[in-house]
Amino acid sequence: MTNATLTITRKSGYNGMLRDAAVLVDGQKVGAVGNGKSIEIAVAPGQHTITTRMDWMTSEPLVLDAAPGTRYAAELKLCSAFAMLPAILGMAKFMELMHCAPCTHCRS
Repeated sequence: MTNATLTITRKSGYNGMLRDAAVLVDGQKVGAVGNGKSIEIAVAPGQHTITTRMDWMTSEPLVLDAAPGTRYAAELKLCSAFAMLPAILGMAKFMELMHCAPCTHCRS
């Protein structure tokens, strides 16, 4: 059976710019994405939980129902430097993983 492909793109920014964000599929680290970079991951068909982690901070999980041979795209965004203290205190999101949907601009 053909795997699906998930591309996670991390926006460039000052917050965490020297750190990579770990990418986890079903709790297992499958790679890392740097500041302003993208990572492409092969994902087996079926339902998976996708999260990202940097040090002790994690994104909210995304649920991906991967179909064979389908390409998906998601975007990782870290909070601004101004929101860093509230994020550390748990009053704001430090990182957000969004838009886990079939990719309309990728070639299958």
